[in-house]
Parts: sequence; structure tokens; C-alpha cells
Amino acid sequence: MSPIEDTGPGILQRRLAGFGQRQIVTLVVLFFIGDWLGAGVAIYFAVASKHGQVFQEDLFSGWVWWPVVLTVLVVLWYGRGVRRLAGETGGVSAANQVLIYLGIFTCFAAVVPPIDALAGNLYFIHQIQHMLLHMVAPLLLALGAPLAPLIAGLPSPLRRGFLKPLVRNKTLRRIWKALVHPLGASLLFVLALYFWQIPHFMDLIALHDSVDEFAHMSMLITGLFFWWMLFDPRATPNAVSYPTRLAAVTLAMFACILLGAYIALTHRELYPVYGQLSRAWGVGPHLDQTLGGLITWIDGSMTVVIGGLIVFHRWVRDESLRPLSKRQRAVRLKIA
Repeated sequence: MSPIEDTGPGILQRRLAGFGQRQIVTLVVLFFIGDWLGAGVAIYFAVASKHGQVFQEDLFSGWVWWPVVLTVLVVLWYGRGVRRLAGETGGVSAANQVLIYLGIFTCFAAVVPPIDALAGNLYFIHQIQHMLLHMVAPLLLALGAPLAPLIAGLPSPLRRGFLKPLVRNKTLRRIWKALVHPLGASLLFVLALYFWQIPHFMDLIALHDSVDEFAHMSMLITGLFFWWMLFDPRATPNAVSYPTRLAAVTLAMFACILLGAYIALTHRELYPVYGQLSRAWGVGPHLDQTLGGLITWIDGSMTVVIGGLIVFHRWVRDESLRPLSKRQRAVRLKIA
């Protein structure tokens, strides 16, 4: 087929749909690498300072079994679903698989040593941990569209006897719609971001592992609801309109900016427990708090901006694929 003949509407639509997908995945992966490099540099300087009573070997202690087991189970579950879908409509794209595995890796690395060990002593490392769990990992997982492989990866008895009754339950469907509604998802996302920065609760996180784990779980779950709403692959009217998604992005971005700026610029010592713990690492409480605020301010808002750019790209792509109305065709003919 000649290049001139290879311009049918079906081929053109596939090209338009594919155009930008590689660029989006490349952008997200580069951001992911940059985010981890930033976290790595921060951790390196915290460890390299060699101040106080904490030894470097302590950074890799404190491992618990459940993150390892849970991560392995999720990887096996997702991989099983990918293999089962391999023969259906092209299966799961390599780009989506990369995004999902990066998201799983981010969740795992954020809750195990050395990040978790340092997060218990330095506030700004804890903010890196929160950004990874609330922003980066949910973005990667939602963008990778994991629902179809996860459903396919379930054993048949679980799909028939457990999943189907849940999906058909009217009460659960109403709850789900409320959780992924743009207002509900955005408010929960911002609420989780702000609630765990209240000094009393942040000190509880530093003192009690159970509170810390609950905070991480709530941030991950609310992040998944928010990013799923933004990247919902369904067509309208089932999915949220693109202007509404961009409004949610704007709300989340300003929430990160306001919270991060307040933490970074205030002269008050907001977190006295972390103020005592950070001194063992030779980091002053004010510097620790300022760095934590800057991470929320810059890293959090930039993650949301990248999500907004992806939403905007999809909006433009979908508009380009939509058939022209009679009025639009008439206007184009007049211009020509």
C-alpha cells in the first residue's frame, strides 16, 4: 500500500490515538526517575552526614514481612491477568505494564528501609515518603489502567462468587460512584494531604507504627481514587468531563502550594517530636521542616501539573478523533 493510500479514517484514528502515548510514557518515566534521584540524593546526604547516635547499618533494619508478601502477590496477580489477556484484542500494552510495575515498585520502596527507617527520624524524608504514596505511585498505577488485568487475574471462583456480587450490589455501587466523583475524590485527596500534616497527628505518626501504616494506607487509597478519576479511560458520559478533571487538577495543585508554602515559610516549630528526632542526624528542626514544606510545595504541585498535562493531551486527542458536525464541515468548506 502506498503512503497516499495509507490514509483511511481507521488508520488515521489509530495513528492519532497512538501519537503522544509514547511521549506520555516517556515523560512519566523521566519524572519517575527524577523523583527517585531526588529522593536518593536527600537520603544520601542524610546518611553521609554521620551525625548523632544513629548508625548507617540501622537504616536497613526494621524489615517486616507484609510489604514483601503483599508486593509479590500483587505482581503475580497482575502478571497472571496480563498473560490471560494476551490473546484478546492485543492484550495489555508494554507501556501500561511498565507503568504498573513502576507504581508497584514505588509503593514497595516507600514503605521499607531505608526510606521508612529515615522517615521515622527526619520530617522531610517522611514528606518524600508521603509524596511517593499519595502522588507518584497512584499516578503510575491509575495511568497504567490495571483493572482489566486484575479482574482477569482472579481465579474463576473468586470472579463468579465474590467479585460479581460486589459489582452488582447497589449500595457498593453508590459508594464507588461517590468515591470517584470529581468532588468526592478531590476532597478526599486534599483532606488526606492536610489531615496528616496537623501537628498532633504527625507526631502520632512519628511515635506509633500502627498510626503510620494507617496514614500511608489512607493516602494511597485516596490517591488512587483521585488519579483514577483523572485518567478514567471510559468515554463520556460515563467518565468525568475534561474541564471538570482540569478543575480538580487546579484544586489539588493550589492545595499543595498553600500547604507546602505554609510549612516551609512559617517561623513556628510545627512538629516538636520530629524536632527532637532530627537533631540526632545533625539536622536542625527549622531546616528539616523547611525542606519538608518545599517537597510538598514543589514536588507535590509538579506531580499534579504533570497529571493535568496528561489530561489535557487526552482531551485534545479525543477532540481530534471526534467526527465533525455538519456545522463544522460547513465552516471548513467556507474557509477552504
